[in-house]
Order: sequence, then structure tokens, then C-alpha cells
Amino acid sequence: MSKQGTCWDGYVQKGMKKKGKKMVPNCVPAGMKEGGLTKWFNQKWVDIGSKKKGGGYKECGRKSASGSKRKYPKCVPAAKAASMTNSQRRSAVARKRSAGNPGGKPTNVPTFAKKQCGGIINTTKYKIL
Repeated sequence: MSKQGTCWDGYVQKGMKKKGKKMVPNCVPAGMKEGGLTKWFNQKWVDIGSKKKGGGYKECGRKSASGSKRKYPKCVPAAKAASMTNSQRRSAVARKRSAGNPGGKPTNVPTFAKKQCGGIINTTKYKIL
């Protein structure tokens, strides 16, 4: 059942997959990046809310939330932590800790705050219909 099939233009075959009871070619876009979840797991994640004495940051995570003295962690890859400014790190940690931990589940908070654009529209300039 290792019958090889052809894919559409712009797609390449990456092995076979089961569709119902048949084995069919697994066609993926040719420009698809490698890595994804594997790359995510291989990155070194650090807690930007707690610095080490010798420099750098402590590894992400804590043994138990109730028995830990550490505050709620904000974890990012070490490469991203190194590229962030001091104010960006403080802002990200503050947003993460202010979001809290409702229901014992981790809260996802964006690392970088969205820029606000716009403001109050001057109604004397524009005619409201």
C-alpha cells in the first residue's frame, strides 16, 4: 500500500496519509516552512519577570503555584527576551500579572502591546448622517 501519487503544481508530497480506508499522498505547499511545533519546543524559554544574579533570566515555569515564592511568570523565547527593551519587558510582565490566573488556567497575554491609533473625531469637521 505504499503507492506513490502525484500532487498539484506548487505542492510536494511528504509521505502518505490515511483517508478513510485508503492510503493517499500527503501533498503540502512547496514553500511550507519546516519546524513549527518542533522549533517551538526546542527554543529555550525564559521568565522575563525574574532575573538571575549573574545576568540573564530564570528558566520558565515553577514547581507549584501555591508553594512558590515566585510571582506569575511571563515566558518568552530567550532570543526574543534579548531583543526586547527594558520598558517592553516591564510592560509585558505587568500586563501578564494584571490579567491574573482565573480558574487555574494560564492566561495568554500578547508580549507587545498594540499601538492605539485614532482618537476623538472632531464632529464639527464631519457631517454625521
